[in-house]
Amino acid sequence: MLEETLVFVDGENLSIRYKEMLKEGRKPLATNVVNGESFIWSNNMFSKNSWNIKRVSYYTSVTGSDDAILDLRKNISTTTYTSNDGSMRRTSQLIPFVRKKSNKSRKESVCDIAIAVDVMRACYNDHAPTIYIMSGDGDFVPLYNEVVHAGKHIYAAAFSSGQHEEIPLVVDEFFCLDDYFFEREAPLLEQEGVQAVGG
Repeated sequence: MLEETLVFVDGENLSIRYKEMLKEGRKPLATNVVNGESFIWSNNMFSKNSWNIKRVSYYTSVTGSDDAILDLRKNISTTTYTSNDGSMRRTSQLIPFVRKKSNKSRKESVCDIAIAVDVMRACYNDHAPTIYIMSGDGDFVPLYNEVVHAGKHIYAAAFSSGQHEEIPLVVDEFFCLDDYFFEREAPLLEQEGVQAVGG
């Protein structure tokens, strides 16, 4: 049986980078789940590999009233993921951790701090042997190193847009999220209308 994995999602980072890639002309998949400025998810997230997912915690922030926070929490918690550990297929809900932020235009550190605290708590209380963090934020590089020092396996995933270059160097395995959220881009020659000639 596969090792249990705890997943921590930096929803702020993913939402910002997703919007940047839309601006660059990337075409989103119909399976994406999007809610305003603060929530992005793919129903295909764990479909390409076998995973024994114990829990997916989704961290994000939103401007507005307490009602806006509650509405976003409800939306996140009604979103599901499916994982398959090779012997059993299981569907569970995302667990929302939503903070209020003061400025709609910028990413705040409150979610980063919450993720770091919860990841270290999971490591030192031995909640799972594998930690999986979804974020392209370079501020998490020291956290990845601490997870390694705690004797845990560490995986990371991020969009190619804005991904910190050190992340793939400090984790056991890195996954690019582009193909989970966007249609694959045609090869450069095909895009330019040039036919390659075989030798």
